[in-house]
Amino acid sequence: MGKTVTVRAMIDPKKKEKVSKILSRLGINHSEAINIFYSLIEEYKGLPFNIQLPSKGTPNNNISPEVLTSLKESVKKNYRLGELLAK
Repeated sequence: MGKTVTVRAMIDPKKKEKVSKILSRLGINHSEAINIFYSLIEEYKGLPFNIQLPSKGTPNNNISPEVLTSLKESVKKNYRLGELLAK
């Protein structure tokens, strides 16, 4: 690998620990996972999955409360993400 740069992210410590265990079972570390994610973003020219909040009145059976809360908090914290989710 050639020249590299550092990417910093704020992550909930409990989430990081859970993900660390999963990544370890997969045989990769956080840097490799982030590189995979960035490669997919580059290939898809966007996120490699759909992000959307369910419509009001739509049951959230397939979304865990933790994920839904995290998405809602992200929308509050990041106006541009809110615009993206609103589309």
